[in-house]
Amino acid sequence: MRQYLENLESISQHKCPQWYNDCKLGIFIHWGLYSVPSWAEVTWELGGEPSAEEWFRHNPYAEWYLNTIRIPDSPARLYHDKTYGRDFPYEKFAESFTCEKWDPKAWAELFREAGAKYVVLTTKHHDGFCLYPSRYTDYNSVKLGPKRDLVGDLAKEVRAAGLKMGTYFSGLYDWTTYPYPRMEHDNDSFYDISYGFADYSLKQATELVDLYHPSVLWNDIGWPEKGRRDLPWLFAHYYNSVPDGVVNDRWSGVWCDFRTAEYLTGTKSLTEKWEMCRGLGLSFGYNQNEGPETVLSPRALICLLADCVSKNGNLLLNIGPRADGTIPEIQESRLRALGAWLKDHGEAIYGTSAWLDRQEDDLGNGAHVWYTRKGRDLYAIFDGLPAGTQEIALPVCTDKITISAADEMPVHKKLENFFSRE
Repeated sequence: MRQYLENLESISQHKCPQWYNDCKLGIFIHWGLYSVPSWAEVTWELGGEPSAEEWFRHNPYAEWYLNTIRIPDSPARLYHDKTYGRDFPYEKFAESFTCEKWDPKAWAELFREAGAKYVVLTTKHHDGFCLYPSRYTDYNSVKLGPKRDLVGDLAKEVRAAGLKMGTYFSGLYDWTTYPYPRMEHDNDSFYDISYGFADYSLKQATELVDLYHPSVLWNDIGWPEKGRRDLPWLFAHYYNSVPDGVVNDRWSGVWCDFRTAEYLTGTKSLTEKWEMCRGLGLSFGYNQNEGPETVLSPRALICLLADCVSKNGNLLLNIGPRADGTIPEIQESRLRALGAWLKDHGEAIYGTSAWLDRQEDDLGNGAHVWYTRKGRDLYAIFDGLPAGTQEIALPVCTDKITISAADEMPVHKKLENFFSRE
């Protein structure tokens, strides 16, 4: 087994493992103290906002609650003062983050039924609260709130269900160490710039590797400038501990196994593996203000997955549980609908690759098709077909193909030996 050295030349020999290319669907979980107020405005998808200032003042991400209430006269600040009181500190939400109805085994079974192959849990978001017993802070879920190792308990059940377990970590931001709100998109200077904080982030990230051996090491935003020279050491330690692990691209450009997109931002690459992360609605953390009008329908969710896979991507689909550990009913229903579809059509998704020559076609009259391939076979995933059996002319085929559709849900057709000429 390869032993990676603590330099970029060595870690750059790591290749994205086949399991990550093949699995296509993961579940992202944003769960923490922000799940108690569970409040944000319902505004835009990331990338569709009119300006950075408008985004942060009217942030639809409920997990950014602490940042948003630090902005004077923001709607979140006004809500917080009215609901909890002007002097109510964010840290006090730990008393209500009880997780008393949480069943990690039921979560894992739901994720498996949804067709997911991996899970990524927020172990520490930007608010600094850890969902595991960090040795470096008492601000964690074992000392406070539920008094249990949420990461460890979920990892055990996720792996028992046959899925891979990953960890999200906020390496650049910890708002307990920095008192001012972030108000700009392209400025990552809103963090503690000390060597001490860089060391703190490194120690906690290393702790996650050693405690949980995550299959995905998913960092957010970036990494402290004073600690970036330490990252080759962290990656070497990670790969030596988890040889088939993967790291994302949010490490301030130092290294990655795959790129990330988020809602309307990011790049979909046919030559570099990438992953779309987004919520079922506009927020990652649970937002009590969101209703069915902002949550993806089952059909839209399936089309999103097909679009990602046809373009060489995975979909990391987020859920935002309540503070008591229950998953909102509309989110659960979407996961089950996706899983039901994948039971019938998963061969067009799992283990496929992008067709580099062509990824999709508009067929007119509201119909659309995405392409995936596996060996010599081509899969066509249709959306928008009328119910019934019909003949379809595809731009990539000489002869028409016969396809049956029902309930206006996407369907697939396998074109065997389509690539036999290769």
